[in-house]
Amino acid sequence: MESEIRAVFRHCISFPVPISASVVADELVDTANEKHCITILTRWSQCDLERGVKLRFSQRWTVLCKHDTVEHVLPSGTSSHIEKELLSSHSPSGTIQAVIREDAGHQYVEVWGQNGLEKSLDLTALNKHGKVYEDAQFACLAWSPCEKKLLYVAEKKRVEPSAHSSVASANEDGGLVLLEEQDKNIYVEDWGEGLVGKSCPVLCVADLNKGAVIVYAGVPPHISPGQALWAPNGRGVMFVGHWNEPFRLGLKFCSNRRSALYYLDMKGNCECLSAEGVSASSPRMSPDSCWIVYLQGQVFGPHRQCLRMMLYDMKNRSTSVLVDVVRRAEKGQFAGIYESLPSQCWSADNERVFFSSSCENSKAVFSVDRTTGRVTQVCGLDALRLDDFGSVQLLTIQKDLMVMSCSSPNQPPCLKVGFLSSVDQAEDMQLCNVGGADVYEGFDWQPMLITPPSQEENHQFSGLNFGAILLKPYNLPERRKSPLVVNIHGKADNCLFTIMTLCVTVNYRGSTGFGQDGIESLLGNVGSQDVKDVHRAVLCTLQNETTLDPDRVAVMGGSHGGFLACHLVGQYPDFYRACAARNPVINAATLLGTSDIVDWRYSSVGIQYAFDRLPTSQSLISMLEKSPIIHAAQIRAPVLLMLGGRDRRVSPHQGLELYRALKSRNTPVRLLWYGDEGHSLSKVNTQSDCFLNIVLWFKEHLN
Repeated sequence: MESEIRAVFRHCISFPVPISASVVADELVDTANEKHCITILTRWSQCDLERGVKLRFSQRWTVLCKHDTVEHVLPSGTSSHIEKELLSSHSPSGTIQAVIREDAGHQYVEVWGQNGLEKSLDLTALNKHGKVYEDAQFACLAWSPCEKKLLYVAEKKRVEPSAHSSVASANEDGGLVLLEEQDKNIYVEDWGEGLVGKSCPVLCVADLNKGAVIVYAGVPPHISPGQALWAPNGRGVMFVGHWNEPFRLGLKFCSNRRSALYYLDMKGNCECLSAEGVSASSPRMSPDSCWIVYLQGQVFGPHRQCLRMMLYDMKNRSTSVLVDVVRRAEKGQFAGIYESLPSQCWSADNERVFFSSSCENSKAVFSVDRTTGRVTQVCGLDALRLDDFGSVQLLTIQKDLMVMSCSSPNQPPCLKVGFLSSVDQAEDMQLCNVGGADVYEGFDWQPMLITPPSQEENHQFSGLNFGAILLKPYNLPERRKSPLVVNIHGKADNCLFTIMTLCVTVNYRGSTGFGQDGIESLLGNVGSQDVKDVHRAVLCTLQNETTLDPDRVAVMGGSHGGFLACHLVGQYPDFYRACAARNPVINAATLLGTSDIVDWRYSSVGIQYAFDRLPTSQSLISMLEKSPIIHAAQIRAPVLLMLGGRDRRVSPHQGLELYRALKSRNTPVRLLWYGDEGHSLSKVNTQSDCFLNIVLWFKEHLN
């Protein structure tokens, strides 16, 4: 049995996932007929179960085009394994590529051209800064307009004191952080889960002609810079600055951290370009360097929120709202922006901006007109319609050629390319396949839109719907009813390729893709509204699908999804037969002092957070009353717990608290401890072990 389960996991995890795409060359091959040849470089991630690692590789695709139509896609040839590469970026001309690579404990800047390696700088030996950032929150690698300099972000250099000397304290000019002897054991904050060890980022410029690195001066000390890009003339940089005072909170998956857009010139003069007291992210400059769009959100409150798209006019130095927050959306209509913008998102004529966003149970690509603010969904034509997929992610748009990753619950990711249509500003286009698995799994998927009954309405936000997706095998046994597995997301997973079958995934009120009202409706109602939504979706599924066995229902989830899974087996002890929870929140009151997102502990129970807020007996009681631990005595379903020993978001002691409560009551419980894992339990071997144990656990307890 175990070998069969591992074979299923191996099959599903082996599919490559595209992570980026860029247009690296565009050559005119037939002037008279307007035929040209475009080269697309794609990068992919793929799991190797034998070695227990995630590999990355690249593919080059040659696209033959006539004017704005793809006529033919040439085979890509053999994929190339990418080794030890942290960041990469092609120059504006496309003739050279910069790579930051880590090898044997050193980090290097490499410049590659047509004749091989043209330049290499040993950043570690230059000793101007610490480790280079490669994350999604701060990292960048940007070519200057003259293609002679590279802009990136790294940790500020710390110099340990020697045994016989002490040195000055931290400065604010981008230089080194120097420590006094008595400060050698001082606590250094970082930016939390997934960003451990990243505390004081600095803006760095590698001068390729001089072979030198300069650390930019002038960033205020209370600001941590990242997501940087060159100003139009190359005489300054623009960046997103996150407030690091009075202390840092977890940043990963959190779009609600105070931040702003800044301009920094070569003389060290720093100017704020955006509003104060909000969050800012994803600055993207238009091809003509006249406009910048970026995303803006509120500080604190929900971590995943509906964002505004702001437009900054470089000439007039003015800001306007291009796409506002969507409170509610009509069925199937644009429901707001919830995620980062692609690194290249402008049309060639500087008139439209393209992005991906959740929309009910799916993810789609949209465009917004810079002049009118009109938002339009991007659709394919004929047999390659994008809205036939559950998830469409825009990887890049360059020279009006779009590259998108398309997937569904029963179809792993594939790449599609197409040129924009300028007819009446419609976003219909002819699409071509350029890679990925052409595989369909043996089950169907069905999105559902559910209206809560009157007794489960939120009267402050009445009339809200929520979603679910049912995964159902094509050939079900005729004489035997099948069990149902309820899969609950912890963040905005939505409709991505999944390896669970006979499964319902619930996008309860509070999920992205349904407008800001739905997200805010969850504040103060965790442990009740979201629990009822999941259970209501299960009841609807059982009512509509007579092939399912209502006496064999299991529930699983991670993070907040694990929180809900444990609530369900406690609040409905006679209904759910088994539970599997990954890093679940069990007791919000005891989590208060250990989580990197302490603000959510307050916001989730409806209490406004401030940095100087101290817990009160009333706030702790509220957190406790909304936690699964208060239902632990009613839990009868066997519970499988999977915990990461290094989880900074939800302490593993949360799961241990439930484990002890169940053990003391002789309730079947099994705990898997992954000592070197964080919150996501993302290592290949960990994923494999979790999958095996979940399947065996459900098989044992669902008969």
